[in-house]
Amino acid sequence: MLLYTEKQLEKAYRIDCKARTKTGEAWITLEEFRPLYEDLLEHFMNAYNADDILAANLPEYLIDSVNELLETTITLDK
Repeated sequence: MLLYTEKQLEKAYRIDCKARTKTGEAWITLEEFRPLYEDLLEHFMNAYNADDILAANLPEYLIDSVNELLETTITLDK
């Protein structure tokens, strides 16, 4: 299990909103984004354990967001 803060979720949500704006897609609510973010985290973590096709096709901006989350989580654990 990977824990995240609301601040981390909100930061990832803002990144998602910016990406949606650039591609002309409609924004979703933060609560609609939450399960997507949790799935993203799960797929990202699974990619370290196997060749996860879903994780391999993730947009770079989402990977960067998860990497930052992981770095923050590791720093908090120390």
